[in-house]
Amino acid sequence: MAHAEHAHGQHYTGYIRRERRVKPSRHSLYPIASGLLLRDWGYALLNPADIISGSQIAAAPGAYVLGFYDTRITFYSQQVRALELAHALFHEHLLPANARVAVIGGGAAGITLAAGLALQGGVSVQLFEKAHRLLPLQGDSLRRRLDPHIYDWPNPDADHERAELPLLDWRSGSAIDVRDAVLHEFGEVIAAAEGRLAVRDRHQVTAVTPQNGRFMVAFDRDTVGGGRENATSEFDIVVLAIGFGIEDRFALADAETASYWHDAGVPGAEIAGNPRPTFLVSGNGDGGLIDLIAAASATFRHDDIVRGIAQRQGVQALSEPILAIDQQAMIADAAGQGFDFIAAYDNAIGAQVEALGLVDQMQENLRAGVQLFFQTREQELLSIKTARLNRLAVYLLKKACERPGTQSFTHLVCNDVQRIPSEPNDRQGSRRFVCGTETVVADWIIARRGPGRALIRQPFGNLLGGYDAEHEAWVQRFPVDSIAPSLNPATREHFRRLARHAKLPPPRYQLAAMMAAMPRSAKLWLTEGGARWTGELAPTDVATLWSDDVPPFELTVIDPPEQLGQSLAHAVARLSIHAPRIDLLVDVARWRPFLSSLSSESPTASGLHPPPLRALGGQPSILDPIVMAANDLATVINRTLDSWLLQAVNQRLIRYIRQGEDPGHFVSFVAAADLRQQMAPIWQDWVARFQAEPVLLSRFLGLSVCARDDEAAAIGASVVAGRRLLPQLVRACAVALAVATTWQVTTPRSAHPGNLGRNIGGTQRTGHTCAAGLIDSEEMALVALRHAWTTEFVLLPMQTIPPALMAAANSSLNRTGNAIPLLGQSGADGKLMLTVDQRFRIAAQASAQALANLLLGVEEEHFTQLKAAIESAGDPQ
Repeated sequence: MAHAEHAHGQHYTGYIRRERRVKPSRHSLYPIASGLLLRDWGYALLNPADIISGSQIAAAPGAYVLGFYDTRITFYSQQVRALELAHALFHEHLLPANARVAVIGGGAAGITLAAGLALQGGVSVQLFEKAHRLLPLQGDSLRRRLDPHIYDWPNPDADHERAELPLLDWRSGSAIDVRDAVLHEFGEVIAAAEGRLAVRDRHQVTAVTPQNGRFMVAFDRDTVGGGRENATSEFDIVVLAIGFGIEDRFALADAETASYWHDAGVPGAEIAGNPRPTFLVSGNGDGGLIDLIAAASATFRHDDIVRGIAQRQGVQALSEPILAIDQQAMIADAAGQGFDFIAAYDNAIGAQVEALGLVDQMQENLRAGVQLFFQTREQELLSIKTARLNRLAVYLLKKACERPGTQSFTHLVCNDVQRIPSEPNDRQGSRRFVCGTETVVADWIIARRGPGRALIRQPFGNLLGGYDAEHEAWVQRFPVDSIAPSLNPATREHFRRLARHAKLPPPRYQLAAMMAAMPRSAKLWLTEGGARWTGELAPTDVATLWSDDVPPFELTVIDPPEQLGQSLAHAVARLSIHAPRIDLLVDVARWRPFLSSLSSESPTASGLHPPPLRALGGQPSILDPIVMAANDLATVINRTLDSWLLQAVNQRLIRYIRQGEDPGHFVSFVAAADLRQQMAPIWQDWVARFQAEPVLLSRFLGLSVCARDDEAAAIGASVVAGRRLLPQLVRACAVALAVATTWQVTTPRSAHPGNLGRNIGGTQRTGHTCAAGLIDSEEMALVALRHAWTTEFVLLPMQTIPPALMAAANSSLNRTGNAIPLLGQSGADGKLMLTVDQRFRIAAQASAQALANLLLGVEEEHFTQLKAAIESAGDPQ
């Protein structure tokens, strides 16, 4: 491992340069230039001297350029460049003591550099921004999302949501949320810098003039009276972090396009009923590619689309050929040649993206009937200067549009697009354009031809005269770093140490995580007026404690269960047994046996455990006291928890009914599309009834996980019906729905017996759908046939059935031999019992009619056998 040498001759071990000679690949489209070196992707590390050589303006020592001649211009990459430059200036001793530094530009690069320089100490920094606020581009953008690493794909950490920068850190989110988080941290740096960092907003720098080894910075600023005035200030060092300028709203003549960063510039959903919405997108930089994808999508979900590609199972197999293609494209670009990414992708990964379902996935996201026209000046559709995930997404989009259907994709090549007069038959609101020999009538025009770089650089022309060529030579040496800079571990540790020394608080997302990890609390005890509840969570909100991402919660219950009363004690037990992160502070000796009897020793369910118990103490919250009768408080808690369960079951079943998806195999059987279609309105009706009748919902849920249907078992059943038995509840509902498509009209039942009722020509039959694991502490499979069911039919929606129960249940419906008891014989009590056996699964997967035939046949056979059994029992012989 070779070490880079310090620029002043000092041996420096903090930086590693890994270079390798590129070997010809089987994916190569161009010959490798002899002796050309490319950095290993993801491992290229520049030393401080490299950073300085790419940023300094040779003709004006002390003047530096930050980022705006490079090609990767993401928020994160600009911050990385800024941190590297701040550290390099410090490490290379280019910051004289007490130097005055002007940082011109308050974007991501400028504020990060200013923060880094100020924390290093020894200099005074003034940050100039012409707008009235810092990070102005991101100030109002809710629909654009910023992701720190997604464009590093296929790096395996590309979908990581946290930037994990040592300074001005953030996590992925909307542009405005990221801006707010970064500026909050920037404010902390200003405070820690103790006067060494000043922000000059509404200061437009008009010139920077070298003078006697220093720089005169001229600018316009507001006056006290509200006008504007010219002023100058002298600095030892100037860093131009001016960014890339604002896009020309009229890049296409007579066709205004809103800025990329304005929400108005984001392609919206189709609302005009146009069967062939037509988009003309001009420009193949990242902005153009992103908005091309957005235009093609039924909704603007660019981040979902690229994440869907990056996280697709098996997609890492594309990494090697894609990186090989990128290397060939960089070589071609360095030689001034074009590169056909589409042909390269077709040859190297075309078959794989089809096999992985990536084209199918893209097609599913398409806007109905979309017509896409994509204009570039070059013959090549895609450029190496864009993020590879965007390139791959456009390649998949093109393939999806080429499939049979109403959608289309047309690549237009011309130097410019001209607006021409509309014709009488053109769609209302459309505009007509000509590109070479092609004419396009477009409903939406998006011009992403890049920002106005020349205009924003104009005031600094005297400094930048020779820098273009200097930087281009640097890019030839370090082509990867110009596109995708990496933060050196030495730089990271440098600023981590400074942040600790300055006692900067953690970034907002870390503070949020720390706050989320802090337990909330509540207190329950009996008073003369009834049951008193205080705390940071109201009784009507306690169901949130059943969520997976809930913060810790401490519930102090002063009174033992026998004093609290049966209903309220059981409500507390139900809440706490099913909550993933709750601690009970109670009289442990008196609560432990009570909770164990309802969980680990429950006669109805297995796999439940009592919640963690701690002795009474501490200072639980006394916020928002509520006093009511104990039974009333129990009702509030239970109904809140019932509503949570209904919502959770509904989310699962809606997903299953609409898409046939069953993550975790909660439902346990595959339903044909037409069967699911018939289940949908039935479930919609049931949900409406559950929402309108809390007592009905409570009874249905309790009996779904409890086989005993009596008053004594009802309270215990209500405790068992909770989050930890959600799979059983989903299964009970799903099987009942499938049966209800044939046994019409079957609906939830609110009165004894059972939790289902079936109306057959005015005759009521009662039913019980029950996914309980135990009956009186015995396995359901072993005692179901001899249990005293109170209803006329029983649904047992277990996912798997032991052979003994399978044989007993099925033989009673399908056989006439006497080896195993019939349902009408002693021990089965004449009940019609259905299980999700192999016949049920096969029929449900085949079609709604196949399941109907099976259920009707089973029912008919059951009553035939029952009649025969009754007649046989009455025969005197």
